[in-house]
Amino acid sequence: MKKGDKIVGIVILVIVVVSLCAALIYKTSIKGTEKIAIIKSDGKVIKTIDLNKVVEPLEFTIKAANGHYNTILVKHNAISIKDADCLHKECVKSGVISEPGGIIVCLPHKLMISIQGNQVKQNSGIDAGTF
Repeated sequence: MKKGDKIVGIVILVIVVVSLCAALIYKTSIKGTEKIAIIKSDGKVIKTIDLNKVVEPLEFTIKAANGHYNTILVKHNAISIKDADCLHKECVKSGVISEPGGIIVCLPHKLMISIQGNQVKQNSGIDAGTF
């Protein structure tokens, strides 16, 4: 190996290590301590549940406009769809989500469940503008 090859190898190694550290720091900062489950049907927020404050398991059913349903199971720090009357039941097969960024979607019923962390904010106006 020549001297230039060693320098290029070291530079690439440093870039990889720095990018892995940055990704790890970003992932832990987004996680936070809050776990807010947001349940939307047809784009409208139906329920917001703080999963950290759930003590006992909670089960409820959301009915779609066309008469179909999804049964949602909420536990401490976790949420899932227990049952649905859609054809393939992909939403039920999605399992339990418990970390910010997790999403369960039932396309036939237009239902979406997502978990958000500390970044849950109210819309406070314009955040950027272009001229």
